[in-house]
Amino acid sequence: MYTVDTALESLRKYDIHEGDLLTWERELSLEIPVDEYARKQYSPHHVNLFKNIKKHIALGRTIEEIRQLISLPPLENSKPRETRPVVTAPVQPSQPSLQSAAVSSADATSSTSSPATAKVIQKSPHASIPKRPNLPGASAAGGAANVVNLVQKLNKEKDQLYKKLLETEKLNSHLYSANSLFHKKVRDLTLQIQTLRETFNENEKFKLLDDKARLQKQLIDAEKLSQYKQEEILRQKMHNDDLQLQLKQRDEKIQAMRAAFDADKFCGDWMESGTLVEVVYDNFGINIEPERVRLFRISERPSRIYGPMALINTSYQYETNNLWKREETLMVSYMDEQTLEGELMAEYILDGVPVAKALYRVTCRRSQ
Repeated sequence: MYTVDTALESLRKYDIHEGDLLTWERELSLEIPVDEYARKQYSPHHVNLFKNIKKHIALGRTIEEIRQLISLPPLENSKPRETRPVVTAPVQPSQPSLQSAAVSSADATSSTSSPATAKVIQKSPHASIPKRPNLPGASAAGGAANVVNLVQKLNKEKDQLYKKLLETEKLNSHLYSANSLFHKKVRDLTLQIQTLRETFNENEKFKLLDDKARLQKQLIDAEKLSQYKQEEILRQKMHNDDLQLQLKQRDEKIQAMRAAFDADKFCGDWMESGTLVEVVYDNFGINIEPERVRLFRISERPSRIYGPMALINTSYQYETNNLWKREETLMVSYMDEQTLEGELMAEYILDGVPVAKALYRVTCRRSQ
């Protein structure tokens, strides 16, 4: 946390003074926490926010325009785009008890939202960001994740071997050219020796013979190197054949997993409970919810299925502020008829530019 002096020290190079902080806090209604001695405590979020306010004022924006830019609408005010039919907008719970369960799980200080939208738990925007823990994976999800990791590893190894093969073939071509040049040089020197024998003394003859012997030795070394490279190419080809066999076996395993699992089990209404694991980046100082609860529907079977695991991409448009958008990637594993578990990556986009990304650990319960 920063005091007034330490915050001004960090903001000095941006030409921000204490009077600017007081003006912005008043005009933008910023809530600054204080300690037991009534001294203001600025968080890194505030320091980053003051830098962005100074930047937008320099660009000529008014205080009201800056208020719209820094005010991220609540989660329940967003709705999916019509271009993504896989996951629809939040739906009306089928029983009254579902809404009350979502409200009771939220923070006591949050206000009650519309019954047709998901309830979002609001906490202090200045809460410290937790470190990402080691998350235990489910057995079904672990098996699917191992298959995906194996695919990525094998593909990467295959690309590396193919690159080495190209480099070896290029080197072999150079060696072939050098070999031809050596043979030509030997023939030329042999011809010169026969000519010089008639005009030069014995010393010159011996010198030419030494040159010929040296060139022949170089030629032999080059041929040995060429043979070694050819053997290396043969070994790489054999390894490549083994890699192709492993890839074929991997494809057969994936097909068997897909055939054994019914992807329609992902469809239905789900109540999602998410806990913030990590803020990947935040270039704007927005208020990212540390916890979130929402009701959503998977109306069609996901197109990206890996056995009992699915990847679902959804885009949301905020109704109260059309400058903001949110892209979400949900990766969940089917645990049983009532439970999905996994991770959700939420990316916040302001006026077409990504400004923040957060990772959540989520558990989805089937809505009755």
